[in-house]
Amino acid sequence: MNRYIKLLLLFLSINLNASEHVNVLIYHHVAENTPPSTTISVETFIEHLDQISANQFNVVDLEWAISQIRAGKPIPDRSVAITFDDGFADIYHNAFPLLKERNLPFTLFVATDAIDQKKKGMMSWEMIREMKANGAIIANHTTDHDYLVRKDSLDAEWLDSVWDNILSAQNRIEEEIGEAPDWLAYPYGEYNNDLKHRLLENNWIGFGQQSGGIANFSDFQALPRFPAAGIYSSWKSLNVKLASKPLPIDYKSLPDPIIDDTNPPLLQASLLNELPRQSELACFIEGNSYSPAWLSKLSFIVQANKPLPKGRSRYNCTMPANKGYYWLSLQWLNWK
Repeated sequence: MNRYIKLLLLFLSINLNASEHVNVLIYHHVAENTPPSTTISVETFIEHLDQISANQFNVVDLEWAISQIRAGKPIPDRSVAITFDDGFADIYHNAFPLLKERNLPFTLFVATDAIDQKKKGMMSWEMIREMKANGAIIANHTTDHDYLVRKDSLDAEWLDSVWDNILSAQNRIEEEIGEAPDWLAYPYGEYNNDLKHRLLENNWIGFGQQSGGIANFSDFQALPRFPAAGIYSSWKSLNVKLASKPLPIDYKSLPDPIIDDTNPPLLQASLLNELPRQSELACFIEGNSYSPAWLSKLSFIVQANKPLPKGRSRYNCTMPANKGYYWLSLQWLNWK
């Protein structure tokens, strides 16, 4: 085949795999006196919104964006979606007025028990209905915000119990606001492949807390979101992340994120097509940089050089792209 035709086909495949995508931000608190790791101040949240506008990012409705992407239809370049987890009242008091003033869409994932129990610091259903009436998407974050996969036995009984929890939360949301998409934000971003498969069987979409963007090749039962609070709230860093593209790999073939007997875990992934600068792929684990080993022109592996600590850890990988980076992240859980 003519060399120039090969280059053209490569260019087209890159554009096809990475052009239609949305990067999603996740927030929990917009306040001054809540836990630092999940909090962004009102002043910094205003800075984020101002910088999103100044840098010509397009804030889009997440449900619409996902529908367009899955159908292979266009969405605006530099698309960003805003999400909030849990249902804290400071989002209603501090973030909602700013978003409403700017006419910006957003999604709120709510854990229903805390709202039903009128726990201190949580929204009321009246607040949530008002947000929905102003265009917010209200979605599922389970009933009790429990650790879903930190269980001694992850058997069929466990899976049925988790699914009942999810459906109970969905019923409460629909009773209070009328409708909700079949979406779940995993508490703490923790899931395993069996839970993902249950969502897939029932045509649900799942969202984690690993970083990265959403494209048509994503795993729609483990969609990534960029954290934007605490140590991740710097606009300088967020600007780079929001300008990134999801690394075009087969996300559905990524390993189960629950660490068993193999620690450190091995990440093996396969590109969907060759990329011009794939030799520059770099991964970052526990503050250290790693160069992946290439098994073939498309497949690579990377593994930490020591066991990951208790709790959640990430393998983050980036590759230079035209006007930014490709991005891949996998959140591991080591809890036993």
